[in-house]
Amino acid sequence: MELQFKFYLYSSFTDPEPYLLVGHRNTILRIDLDRGDQELVVSGVGKSILLDFHYRAGRLYWVNIHTGVLSRADLDGSHRKKLLSLGKGVSGLAVDWIENSIYWSSRKRGMIQRADSDGKNKSTVLQDLSQPSSLVIDPNQRYLFWMSAGETPSIQRSDPVGGQRTTVLKVPDRLLALALDPVDRRLFWVQQGSGKASALGSCDYNDINECALWNHGCSLGCENIPGSYFCTCPEGYLLLPDTKTCRGKLFPCVENGTLCDHACTHTQEGDVCVCPVGSTLKPDGRSCTGCLSADGGGCSQVCVTLSPGRWECECQPGYQLQPDGKQCKATGPPAFLLFANGVDIRRVSMDGSGSWTLLQDPEGSLRALDYDPVQNMVYFVSGGQKQIERISVDGGSRELLLSTGPDSLPEGLAVDWVNRKLYWTDGGLSSICCSNMNGQDTEVLISEKLLKPQAILVHPQAQKLFWTDVGSRPAVERSGLGGLGREVLVSAGLVTPSGLALDLSSQRLYWTDLTTGQIESARLDGSDRHTLTQNQVGRPFAVAVFEDSLWVSNWGDKQIYRLDKKTGLNPQRLLMETVQPAAITIIHPLTKPGMDPHTHTNSHTYTQTLTRERERKERDYILSPDQDECFSLSCDGNAQCVLGVGGAICQCLNGFTKNGQICVDIDECSEGLAECLSVGSECVNTDGGYFCGCRSGFSEDGHQCKDIDECRLKLHTCVANAECLNTLGQYKCRCRESCFDEPMIPMDVTPPWRGGMESCPSTHDSFCLYNGVCLYFPEMESYGCNCLPGYIGERCQFSDLEWWELQQAEQEKRRNTAIAVCVALLILLLSIAASITYCYRWERDRERER
Repeated sequence: MELQFKFYLYSSFTDPEPYLLVGHRNTILRIDLDRGDQELVVSGVGKSILLDFHYRAGRLYWVNIHTGVLSRADLDGSHRKKLLSLGKGVSGLAVDWIENSIYWSSRKRGMIQRADSDGKNKSTVLQDLSQPSSLVIDPNQRYLFWMSAGETPSIQRSDPVGGQRTTVLKVPDRLLALALDPVDRRLFWVQQGSGKASALGSCDYNDINECALWNHGCSLGCENIPGSYFCTCPEGYLLLPDTKTCRGKLFPCVENGTLCDHACTHTQEGDVCVCPVGSTLKPDGRSCTGCLSADGGGCSQVCVTLSPGRWECECQPGYQLQPDGKQCKATGPPAFLLFANGVDIRRVSMDGSGSWTLLQDPEGSLRALDYDPVQNMVYFVSGGQKQIERISVDGGSRELLLSTGPDSLPEGLAVDWVNRKLYWTDGGLSSICCSNMNGQDTEVLISEKLLKPQAILVHPQAQKLFWTDVGSRPAVERSGLGGLGREVLVSAGLVTPSGLALDLSSQRLYWTDLTTGQIESARLDGSDRHTLTQNQVGRPFAVAVFEDSLWVSNWGDKQIYRLDKKTGLNPQRLLMETVQPAAITIIHPLTKPGMDPHTHTNSHTYTQTLTRERERKERDYILSPDQDECFSLSCDGNAQCVLGVGGAICQCLNGFTKNGQICVDIDECSEGLAECLSVGSECVNTDGGYFCGCRSGFSEDGHQCKDIDECRLKLHTCVANAECLNTLGQYKCRCRESCFDEPMIPMDVTPPWRGGMESCPSTHDSFCLYNGVCLYFPEMESYGCNCLPGYIGERCQFSDLEWWELQQAEQEKRRNTAIAVCVALLILLLSIAASITYCYRWERDRERER
């Protein structure tokens, strides 16, 4: 039986999951990767075929090896058509979905040929080759790859027209199969040694795989990289400073063990400091540097490990790597600070220059504020009047949204710019509340076990609320946006956690403690907690983060400071006069992503406004009945007065259309006028326009909706003995190899049963086939196997397809056996009955004769 496997990846948002296309026993099947569900695509294709697909056209191509006929059909099996005869002996088939071409190889003739995707314009690409087979193509990089079975098996490469031919690598073993990953630009192959043992190899498009030559000297693992290789260790092992040897168990150091930056182990040469995977020791022999070390390889945002001692820095989308190769700077308009100053709200540049007063309130106590990039509004709390208000970032009149009540004490404020909600903490009522953006539909989300909530922030993409409590049980906590799933992240060592900030680029929290003077940081789940400063900033009240810096308001000297967000070093005071600086926010498109800026045309001087108004080619007008001048007109609130040739008229604003004598909003989303083109985006209608927000499970990175890796950010709900697998827009939980798999659905996991079983002894290492995990059940004194996906049976000896066929055969065998037994029993019963009848008659006749 010969199986041909191919992956097909949908490009639409509605069905992003990959699946297998399998040629099996005269059919082509579609198999779901997770559930194993099978669906017939095409039948009658031949018992031995080669197949590939056209990514853009959504078509399947296959060739019958015995007849040499090339055929195609849509991926649902429709529009089946024979294209041309390639001749017998076809050994490889590849489809170029960019140039609409088909390539095939012939092992016997030593040729690679091509034709258009409709079967026309057949031509020869390469000839006089050494048994070419297993043809694959990267249409983006314009490379053809194939296996060559000459005196030394090798993988060859050329361009699609046969030029620039070269040998990628040679191996001493027989090559069985070849595949490529066009995203990472890597080749994968299966080779078989003289002992019939198979191995999987990999390299990039240009490199010799030193790991496959077995002269690398690595003790346990080897990974090939362009131009070189490096040694790796399995999980639970550490690579010693010789970069070759893996050490599983760390022996306690005799002396000086506490001087090591990461860990210390005792070797024959003495005590040696060791570092995390991907990091190396610095020349001092104690400190580590690298992506997993405390310094993060010196990278501003993303550190990518190339090999031990080699890494490179990258930036998140929307940021640009600086000439030093480490620091990332935001692109787009200049950012600026907005902070509450007790008696006013000010807007200044990032270095403190160009101060401009947005709002004055001599009798108020302005301590909390936040910014909405959609409507370009600043929301703030007037503590003296116990009100929540808003004002345009350009200034203007204040708008009262709601009064919180005489017993309330509003402390913190947060705007959910994606889901259009307003959140605030109330220290007087010990609660966390929310409302719509206009202050209506107010509700209390959390009131139990809250003492004095202070700072609050929202992470719309992660669907989380974060807040601090400065009561008798100080803590940093989080919950879902609806108040459910509440958990304490940090509590130890806190006294007055007054300020809270979120760094979206690193997915970390920062908080200040007004009493201890400390500034600390942790991941979104509270892990990896670090103290940045002790008392360098005096009494830090509030904090904001952007790029590589923190901005902190100090109640000790009534100033604002800027310092490094990773180390807390180099605090610099902003040169400006302040009264009582409190809450700080930074205005820039990257600090509050969630909409696609490419679909918004209205820009502000300092920040890109995220409200997109549709430009209308035709204006809708509402004429004034008496044609008086503008001052006598009473235009609708969504219209403006325009002096025309015939007099004054009321003209609907952009995004509105006339409905009788009034102007009503145009719902661009429902009418299909929106241009939310990014994968993962959705249209949200607003008065006079719309904006493109990101669906649940996606976050905006400044340019497009990007999938949230819930697994890496630890936002999943998988149990401890399960593995989190990130998928597009969501995630899944899968049982590890050491336990039994349970049927899974995204974000709903049943903990697998693990009790009553042990690992098998070494005598049963080969009991389970196809890499299954052997398990021993002491109570039953029996052995079992935890099979990999695609295999079943007591010893994982069957594939899913084989098992079905064997089950059918076994059922048929049992049925035939049952019929035979029944017939035999019937004959036996008839024979017994006949014998009894005969004996009875014989005795009766004998009695008569007497």
